[in-house]
Amino acid sequence: MQTLGVMTLLCCLVAIGGCATTPSELANYGDLVESAQSGREVSPEDLKLAFLATPDFPQRLQRISALEQQALQLLIDEPLKLGAIGTAILDIYYGSLAGHLALTAFYDRVEDETADLHRDWAKRIVATIDASANGTRKLPYPVFSSAEARSYLIASGRSPVGSIYQSDKERPFMMVIASKPTKGPLVNVFFDLGDAYAAVSQQFATTSPGNEFTPGALIGFLAQSNDSAAQAFIGTYLASEDRLDESINWLSSSARSGNIVANLALARVWWTKARRHDDEQARSEAVDLAVENYLRAISAGSDEAMYMLAVLYLRDQLGPDKLHAGIELMEQASALENAQAFIYLGQLYFDGRQIERDLEKTANYFVQAAELDNDYAKLQYARFLMHPDVDRPFERRAYDWLREVAREDNPDAMLVLGNLYARGVYVHRSFRRSLGWFRKAIASAPEDASIVNEVAWTLAVTNLERLRQPSYALEIMTDIMESDLKARQTPAYLDTWAAAHAASGDFARAIDLQIEAVEQARRQEQNAVIDVLQEHLDAFKAGRPVIDPIP
Repeated sequence: MQTLGVMTLLCCLVAIGGCATTPSELANYGDLVESAQSGREVSPEDLKLAFLATPDFPQRLQRISALEQQALQLLIDEPLKLGAIGTAILDIYYGSLAGHLALTAFYDRVEDETADLHRDWAKRIVATIDASANGTRKLPYPVFSSAEARSYLIASGRSPVGSIYQSDKERPFMMVIASKPTKGPLVNVFFDLGDAYAAVSQQFATTSPGNEFTPGALIGFLAQSNDSAAQAFIGTYLASEDRLDESINWLSSSARSGNIVANLALARVWWTKARRHDDEQARSEAVDLAVENYLRAISAGSDEAMYMLAVLYLRDQLGPDKLHAGIELMEQASALENAQAFIYLGQLYFDGRQIERDLEKTANYFVQAAELDNDYAKLQYARFLMHPDVDRPFERRAYDWLREVAREDNPDAMLVLGNLYARGVYVHRSFRRSLGWFRKAIASAPEDASIVNEVAWTLAVTNLERLRQPSYALEIMTDIMESDLKARQTPAYLDTWAAAHAASGDFARAIDLQIEAVEQARRQEQNAVIDVLQEHLDAFKAGRPVIDPIP
């Protein structure tokens, strides 16, 4: 049996969230510590690698884990208790960021110059973490442990308020921590524990040949050990599998640790349950629990929770007369630079149904979201400027944003660019370039029914003869309708397919498909579109294709 070896490795992971790869030849850890304590220059990275090479490092890590978490809890309010704890941490591992932060706080409080030594070490450890990363998903910070990740944020003036593990093919073991800066919105900071995971996987393969060591197995073990980030991961995964009751159990355990990531997930799960309840009392209780979890996340400064609760208010999902509360909450989220909140407010002022229409505010909100590098906002602003109700010239920044998003292989941006060239808005009219952009959109998303439908409709019914391409429209529409059952049952898509047949001269097939479109609309109670569908059917029966002034 390999049980003991496996448990040792897993306990190691509980302590650090993983282990880092160690080179074959390293300086002796004890010698490096002695040098550091004597004031000689020692690299934090070298010290970490040497520590990992110590024969008893799993045992050391088990001892240090609880101490580091305790130190982080006491750091702000009870620094006088940190002297013994910080010393105990550094006795185990001298490169612990949590340990140096603890002793900095302690010695500052007792006015001892020794604080400067530990402050310097903390700065150097932070600088080492900063050296090759920026905390984004693309460049996550490399850290030694989950405790080091939290210590890094605290040292950077940010307060961790929630966390969750992540795993993908590129990075099998990552941690995302929602952190609250001194000013501004919560920020998700990404940490890479991949080197740690790889080393433990390697050790596991040695001690348990034939058994696979997976991120899922690791996270499951961490969750059983009351790791709130792991509990949030499992709860979120179970929710995605529609195992809502199991999800609630895991997320509730995580939320009790103050993890707002779990609160947000819990709110979504309870809202899903509320929508499914036939019993009014059970539904009401589920709604209350959803709102309660949103409010807990909001109290921690979550702009995402503000946005999501505001949406429920503005859509009358929580009872009537919530318009004012919804707008106020949405504005709070936008003040924290939530791009979705800016976009929602922009659409709200454009629609003019719940609030007086204000195109100036619409433009400002879309621009603010776009300046936060939100691709959807960039598209919305361009579409806004092209709307017939908007008397504003198309702008260079809108065009630049479109090109930028299109370069990221975004088919929606390609569609808008195609429309610009077809209409000659801001650019010189070019049907060749317009068609080129439409074809690029299809090549980018050949299985996206909405993209295919928009291109096919434009090219089948446009009044611009040099842009009309009925054969191509029919080709791409037939491909999607014969391969996508959901598209085949959508009245609008059937309408386009019929129009493409009519534009190609096949009115018999167009009539059959249009009859099907009308029947589907009636079956789905899409009463608003039935009259238009019937008009198109009458045209096909009369041997006339649909011609519209588009784009």
